[in-house]
Amino acid sequence: MDSVLLEYMEQAFDVFQDGIWISDADSTCLFVNKKYEELSGFSKKWMMGRKATSIVAEGIFDVAVNPEVISSGRPVSKIQTLSNGKHLSLDGFPILDRNGKVVMCITFIRDISTIVNMENKLAHQRDLLNTMVRINNSSLQTVEDGSNFIFSSAMESFLAKARIMAQTDISVLILGETGVGKDVMAQRIHAMSRRADKPFIKVDCGSISPNLIESELFGYVGGAFSGANRSGRIGFIEAAAGGTVFFDEIGELPLPLQTRLLRFLQDGVIVRVGANTPKKVDVRVVAATNKDLEKAVARGEFRSDLYYRLKIAVLNIPPLRRRKEDIMPLANFFLQQFSRRYNRVMTLGDDVEPLLLSYDWPGNVRELKSMMQEAVVTCPKNVVRAYHLPISSSSSLREPAPASAEFDFEGKDYHDIMREMECRMLRAAVARFSGNMTAASKMLRMDRSTMFRKIKDLEKHGLKVL
Repeated sequence: MDSVLLEYMEQAFDVFQDGIWISDADSTCLFVNKKYEELSGFSKKWMMGRKATSIVAEGIFDVAVNPEVISSGRPVSKIQTLSNGKHLSLDGFPILDRNGKVVMCITFIRDISTIVNMENKLAHQRDLLNTMVRINNSSLQTVEDGSNFIFSSAMESFLAKARIMAQTDISVLILGETGVGKDVMAQRIHAMSRRADKPFIKVDCGSISPNLIESELFGYVGGAFSGANRSGRIGFIEAAAGGTVFFDEIGELPLPLQTRLLRFLQDGVIVRVGANTPKKVDVRVVAATNKDLEKAVARGEFRSDLYYRLKIAVLNIPPLRRRKEDIMPLANFFLQQFSRRYNRVMTLGDDVEPLLLSYDWPGNVRELKSMMQEAVVTCPKNVVRAYHLPISSSSSLREPAPASAEFDFEGKDYHDIMREMECRMLRAAVARFSGNMTAASKMLRMDRSTMFRKIKDLEKHGLKVL
């Protein structure tokens, strides 16, 4: 009976639906069945006589159970990944002689590629969901709905240019002063593109801690650094896959991250922090800044190669004071928007238009929006009069004067003048709320930490805000 069993043992093993690998006490392959040939893609002739440890060393598969089973004398289970990407479940068992010594190891192998791939997809979806919740809960990532960008007839050519850019996948650089609507324009470009049904994610480069920005943008693998999530986390770029990622305040991005962003723009691949494997990500990049990037390049604060990569498609949004014809349509739009929100019926009095048209609007569209919101909330009657608005006694309200009279240009460059304008705006915003920085930052839709950073920067240049 034993001789018959031995004679047909090989055929019996070939009937198994699991792969079988039998090795001796030195981990040398003695036998594999047909199923394992099918799972591994290697022939029995090639595997016979090879050590499992040698095959691991060659990189053909990453782990083996044979050595551990033989050394421990106990069953061992592991997940093996082959060089072709297939995932196999290994269950190794010791074969003992009469003295209890391990003489062989028999390993049963199952293909679990489908299960592993499904688990990876579920983990990715769970990670993506957690990232999107984190983004939605973060004030740094909120964006406008794109509806409050009102265009006058004079701005139609601007919109036409934006529409053409939106139809391509080219990176877009949006320039303009604080509050002109760069984030709204970025979302408008996304909405007009073929990616409109995919994610739009805003990253405020000036508000994320320098210690975290790399992992926030590119993600990280589990255990990449102290305090990291054990399962890792995808970054904002990967979360925007198929859609658009908007880098606001791109001029604030640290130089090392500029290098990584440039590499992503060139190759379309990212590498998570702590990982070695690059990953292809299809994302459209839109960036915005109120900085003069050419001067930042000259000062060594911004990479020239990244600047010229972004400069291919540029949209420069003019400030509100140069778009006088947009002021009243925007004012009425915001007034009606907040009237509906607060369930009030409000109109603008005849004396409001001259006041609004005379004002410099240092905070641009954002300031106008906040002013209309404040008017709807605080105005005692249903008609907003000029004296209800805080700018009615503002020093910025004046008769039109030559541009040269606005500033003392002597000894000042463009950045000096822009800093002076920013200082005026921040000082007016803080004064409006009697020094309440939180309320002032909310009105300007600026993160509180960003406001403090800007104030500190202005003080370094001898400009006092507070």
